[in-house]
Amino acid sequence: MKDFDPKRTYTSFHDHLHKAKTPKQREHLDTVMVHSSAEVAGDLPTLLGTLSEEPYYVEYGAIVSSLEDTGPKGMDAVKKYYTGMVENGSYVIESIKNRVVVADDEIVTSGSFRQVLTAHAAKSLGLVSQDSKASDYYLLSARTIVFWDFDQNGKASGEERYVLNHRVEPLAQEDLPSNFPAHLRKA
Repeated sequence: MKDFDPKRTYTSFHDHLHKAKTPKQREHLDTVMVHSSAEVAGDLPTLLGTLSEEPYYVEYGAIVSSLEDTGPKGMDAVKKYYTGMVENGSYVIESIKNRVVVADDEIVTSGSFRQVLTAHAAKSLGLVSQDSKASDYYLLSARTIVFWDFDQNGKASGEERYVLNHRVEPLAQEDLPSNFPAHLRKA
């Protein structure tokens, strides 16, 4: 996948920087860009440093088989969530923000994303059946809308994320992006 570029996850904000009209709005936008950059780098200390003391995540559609909110609540659960992403390689994400709304207390993004998943991760998210042997890797493509709120210190209080229009396709090992972790590649 020569066109897969995780940097778009944070550089796609650059076209929207002009929407920050106040220092507070720019601070929040910078926080989201640092968070996004750290997420695709698997840099947990930096990522967690962008969050409030007790972040609260709301997620609909991340686990396909659930209509309920599946987001982690509280710092311990959020650390576990992101640690799991790094361990299973699902931090290999490319997210392009087509629309960004910036206000004093929140940022809303809408766009498309692609995420590389091991077969195990794809099965745990309900994207492929448990008995599927189609591939060791999958590419998830979807639309997403994310609402970001901030605390009085400018830290993100978490994310409210909606994942829509899932498309999953098998991905050959030779097509994995260069930043996919070596320890998750088959010998």
